Amino acid sequence: MSIRSAVTGAAVLAALFVGLQMYGSAQHEKGYDKAQAEYMIAVAHAEGRARQIEHELTEEMEVRDRETLEQLEQVAIAERRAADERVRKSVEEYAARYRRDTALASAAAERQAADTAIRMFAELFSQSDDLAGVYAAEADRRKVAGLSCEAAYANAQGR
Repeated sequence: MSIRSAVTGAAVLAALFVGLQMYGSAQHEKGYDKAQAEYMIAVAHAEGRARQIEHELTEEMEVRDRETLEQLEQVAIAERRAADERVRKSVEEYAARYRRDTALASAAAERQAADTAIRMFAELFSQSDDLAGVYAAEADRRKVAGLSCEAAYANAQGR
């Protein structure tokens, strides 16, 4: 074997090695680029799905908010009706008591004392009834808001 053929063989082997390295590197780059493209597509799909879920949750929260406001309005209407009924009944009771007391009172002083007592009790009852209505309405509003919050939490846990 001559030196020339050994050098030629070594050169061929070196060229073959460099060629295989270049081919392997190109294949590696191609695989990396493909994986990178697949990753970017997956990220885009995940972001789209996240936006869709966020949109659905926002819509559900808006619907729940509207329902809560409607329920609060209904509670306020019911509370006003109940307060009106209580005041009407108490006024009727006090009027009946006033008529009875004035019918029994023979002297003007007794009539005036009974009138003053009835007015004082009517005023106290009216004020306490107003406060009771305020507290009841607030309690109802808090209950509706709490139930709405619990429903939103339960819905979020179910996803």
